[in-house]
Amino acid sequence: MRVADLVPLLLTYLTFIAAAIIFSESYFVYRENRKALFIGVILGIIAMVSSSNPAHLYALEKFGSTLSLSLADITLVIGFYLLPVIYIAMYAWSRIRECSKHAKKN
Repeated sequence: MRVADLVPLLLTYLTFIAAAIIFSESYFVYRENRKALFIGVILGIIAMVSSSNPAHLYALEKFGSTLSLSLADITLVIGFYLLPVIYIAMYAWSRIRECSKHAKKN
């Protein structure tokens, strides 16, 4: 989308910065750091909210019009909706299981 000048240069830079932050965050999530796991939930929510802007919604309406836009829409849905929802659901499930284990011990 950057090549076709559909995305401003500033947003492209911010995307690279966000990707670097998420990449480093993933290391701590992998190590099961509690704060990092919770920050992942916050980042997932931010991803879903930030992608629900008029430009993204307009792009989703144009799904199927061109191959490049359709591929971008697919990555948008996967990266900004599907994966965050899966992460948040898995986080919630692990917290529920953890709480139920503590309840059984007491």
